[in-house]
Amino acid sequence: MANIFLCSYFAEVASKINEVVKFQGKDIVFIDTAAKFEEVNFYVDEAVEILENFGAKLRRLDVSCSQSSVVSVSSQDKPFCYDKILATINECDIIYVSGGNTFYLLNELRKSCAAQAIKNAVKASKIYIGESAGAIVAAPDTKYATLMDENSANMSDFTGLNLVDFFTVPHFGCEPFVEATREIIKKFGNSCDLRPINNAEFIAL
Repeated sequence: MANIFLCSYFAEVASKINEVVKFQGKDIVFIDTAAKFEEVNFYVDEAVEILENFGAKLRRLDVSCSQSSVVSVSSQDKPFCYDKILATINECDIIYVSGGNTFYLLNELRKSCAAQAIKNAVKASKIYIGESAGAIVAAPDTKYATLMDENSANMSDFTGLNLVDFFTVPHFGCEPFVEATREIIKKFGNSCDLRPINNAEFIAL
């Protein structure tokens, strides 16, 4: 069975993903950090409602730990919230990463060490569902998304989670990303294995 699902807009494809995943009774860690400072974030509550209606049990997790900066307190240089993040991910069946700002998300995943925890969990066959920014960060590199999202974290290292060996381009041909997605294809199409998907499509593997 597929354990990685990448989409642009979860509400449009949830029923199809449910046919494979069967959300009923599943424990889901719901990471909505990417949307934390976004003015448009209706998709977060939509996804929560849909998953709960399917009978899933959600545990919402902010991997930024509600701090402006992560304070390391252990000799191993792990952030103070790492144990909570690791336990929550390990105890759940599904990891859901919502949309929002790709670079804020990626930066917080790294600082909190959630990035490695997610990679380990997916390698151990836990299910990963990435919506928009959550789909982009699954790629080997996220630099292509600078044409779609503001690099709000001022990142210079764009390395993604490398859960897949291709680059998802969400919202392809959909407003308000019509021009941005076309530019991504034009600029990176010859150097990256781009996989454009519109709001009604998803990738499963």
